[in-house]
Amino acid sequence: MVNLTGKTALVTGGNRGIGRAAAIALAKAGANVVVTGRDAAAGAETERQVAASGGTAVFVPHDVTSEEDWARVVDAAVTRFGGLDIVVNNAGAFLLKGTAETTEADWDSIFDINATGTWLGVKHGMAAIAKTGRGGAIVNVSSLMGLVGFPQNAAYCASKGAVTGMTKSAALEGAAYTPPVRVNSLHPGVIWTEMITSQFGDDKALSDHFASETPLKIIGLPEYMADAILFLASDESSYVTGAALTVDGGRGAD
Repeated sequence: MVNLTGKTALVTGGNRGIGRAAAIALAKAGANVVVTGRDAAAGAETERQVAASGGTAVFVPHDVTSEEDWARVVDAAVTRFGGLDIVVNNAGAFLLKGTAETTEADWDSIFDINATGTWLGVKHGMAAIAKTGRGGAIVNVSSLMGLVGFPQNAAYCASKGAVTGMTKSAALEGAAYTPPVRVNSLHPGVIWTEMITSQFGDDKALSDHFASETPLKIIGLPEYMADAILFLASDESSYVTGAALTVDGGRGAD
């Protein structure tokens, strides 16, 4: 069993989907969890679910594209729990548009959230983890589409590809600390969350279709991603940094 007792984790986009599942998993393992996002009501629901599972979490409003917000949120985590050990850069946005139809505003918006938001999390998170002095881990949630192309997704693929490359660079910097700050990226395939259902609808036939296109023949769930995040955030992955962990039911191997 993973034991994160005494650790503090910050999870962005923790008010639903993968972020909520990660917050619950980290708290169950013993970590104090700071959940951030823009939807206070959904954040309060994550707090409630974490408490129901026996864990500790607090929600802090957060715009990941704002460096001022990042400084405030990290300071809140350190002040509340005495340090920071884990950062999960999960907040993200999806765009389904062809290259010709994508506007400059679309491109900037996706990059602001997916790439810049993650970079700011690495920047401020790594500094705080290093200052705590216990070493730690940063998990950047990229995507299978941060490794392979997909039609009608140029901006999204490019932004997640930026996260993939940035992770490897940050891992080399984090390795220089004693103890090190490990930095890895997670690459989900099709995961049944609001990011999918808001675009394509919440329909069992559609879920079954996605499952049929996956080599393992099952739909991806947020809990599967939470398990992978828990591994990358814990000492069980103490020799893993700069890695791109694909958790996609085999879609990327096809």
